[in-house]
Amino acid sequence: MTTKSAIKWIILILASIWIQIEEIRIKGHWIAGGNIAFPFLMAILLWYIPSRIRDFKGLVKGGEIF
Repeated sequence: MTTKSAIKWIILILASIWIQIEEIRIKGHWIAGGNIAFPFLMAILLWYIPSRIRDFKGLVKGGEIF
C-alpha cells in the first residue's frame, strides 16, 4: 500500500467514525440512511474523482485519455 493510499484510507475511516458519532450526538440514536452511504461517497471522492480530473486536464491540454 502506498503512502497516498494509506492516507486516503485513514481519512475515510476517521470521517466515517466521526459522522456516526455526530449522528448519535444529534439525534440521540443511530439510524440507517445517509450515514451508511457516506463512506461510499467519500471513497468515490478520494479515489475516483482525482483520476477523472487528471484525465480531464490531459484532455484540455491536448493529450489522450486512453
